[in-house]
Amino acid sequence: MRRFLINQLFGGLIVAGICSAQTPVILISIDTLRGDHVGAHTPGIESFARNGTVFTAAETQVPLTLPSHTTLLTSTWPFQNGVEENAGKVPAGMVTLASVLRGRGYKTAAFIGSIFLEKELGLDQGFDTYDSPFHFEAFSKLSGEMLFGGTGSAYAVRERRPGALVLRAANQWLGAHRGEPVFVFVHLFDMHKPWQRGSYDTQLAEVDRLLAGFRETLQREGWWDRSVVALVADHGEGLGDHGESDHGYFVYESTLHVPLIIHWPAGAAKLPARVAQPVGLIDVAPTILDFLKIPAPASFHGRSVLDGSARPVLSESVYARDSFGWAALRSVREGSWKYIDAPKPELYNLARDPRELNNVVKTSPAEAMRLRAALPAVKSLPGQASGDPQRKKEVLESLGYLAPGPQAVRKVSAADPKDRLPELLRYEDALQFMGERRYEAAIAAFRAILTADPGNLLARRDLGVALNERRDFRNAQAELERVASSSSDDYVTRYELGLANEGLGQFREALDQFEYACRIAPGATQCQDAVARVRDKLGAKRSPRAPDRR
Repeated sequence: MRRFLINQLFGGLIVAGICSAQTPVILISIDTLRGDHVGAHTPGIESFARNGTVFTAAETQVPLTLPSHTTLLTSTWPFQNGVEENAGKVPAGMVTLASVLRGRGYKTAAFIGSIFLEKELGLDQGFDTYDSPFHFEAFSKLSGEMLFGGTGSAYAVRERRPGALVLRAANQWLGAHRGEPVFVFVHLFDMHKPWQRGSYDTQLAEVDRLLAGFRETLQREGWWDRSVVALVADHGEGLGDHGESDHGYFVYESTLHVPLIIHWPAGAAKLPARVAQPVGLIDVAPTILDFLKIPAPASFHGRSVLDGSARPVLSESVYARDSFGWAALRSVREGSWKYIDAPKPELYNLARDPRELNNVVKTSPAEAMRLRAALPAVKSLPGQASGDPQRKKEVLESLGYLAPGPQAVRKVSAADPKDRLPELLRYEDALQFMGERRYEAAIAAFRAILTADPGNLLARRDLGVALNERRDFRNAQAELERVASSSSDDYVTRYELGLANEGLGQFREALDQFEYACRIAPGATQCQDAVARVRDKLGAKRSPRAPDRR
């Protein structure tokens, strides 16, 4: 028997639970599912709450797929693990929930629905089986894109497999490991755009049906009653709230609030059916280990929600900073209060204003100051090694005082992402034009953005791409050279600059750029083919001609 003392979180109740370090653990992540879209109209998802707990105020730490799942599986803050964007890689040697459980004799397996969690990104650490049938050839650090270099276009990406196939693979693996202690991680990507069933809610109905079937299979095969089954989402979706159509840009509840349901094994003590205390995805792994009576490793910075302690929940988005050069956003939530640290700060009482429409930062300045004071506390988290100058620089970077990576050589603007929303929407329109091969419209849109925001490197880079598509190599070269001078390690910039050089007959310069791109992405066949092609031209001393965009 194990006794959990539950103070604030569980209302002072003392409960007892029967569990074992051999209890099966199944963790399901539904990519891009808003917390406020789960309820009576999603009976399949709600069925996971049987003999379980629904956490009604769960928050992601980053509204992007790879960073959020890194926090979920490693219980580390994004500014600690360094994965704050999709264009990143989980550092080798990270302790994951999978590695802890494997060290306790568990068989571990993951079944992945999207390239954004591809094995090459490093989240496979601790898994015996990591089923991710994807492969990308290059990253764009500037935009966060994953690129297939051999498909002929920087914008063509194969990124997903249907949830039905993911669940089939998971069921097959579970069937082969009956009677063993297992940890299974299942990732479903069906809720992410583009939706296969026309709209967000119709897509959700299909995912709900799939999950109802999966739970029934777990029950039929004998897993349900003896397992911890946790169902979460990595982030939500804007769906037009605050002008954001998707996710990653703002830190409003539309993209931060996620479902979190934990089903407890039969025989465990009756825990509360609903918990309103805010918790983070960073707390999920420590909670599972606590229930299993397995000590959490020192590297885990989340806390078990079973110990009753409460603390502010921190979240961030650095996408606007890293891609456009605007300000990073950070938020802190405590109880019903939420503060957003931005050039124009925001404060909301979520109990009264769940849609965050009434900024009360001016009328409740003491509350804003109290919450804002919680943000610098991340500097003193255990393991920060504050005396290390390099580590101090990394922490400052993570807090937005210094810009990392390609932004480090240019000053980050103090522009509030709220004020730059028109430029973001125009940029999204331009990308749509690119996908439709309406290059003149795309060029006009990119130039309009740059008129308002000349320092916008991503818009300038993509203007260069569009000009290349129109075979305007001279102007493309001028734009791309400006980007390369500030963002030297962006694959797309170097490759496209090589195309512009080649189109102008500057084969030696083109070779330099293609070789540079290949050093950034050694496995990209696109740049390898370009290197071979330009070397042939140099060797044969052929007349200049427009490049073949293979």
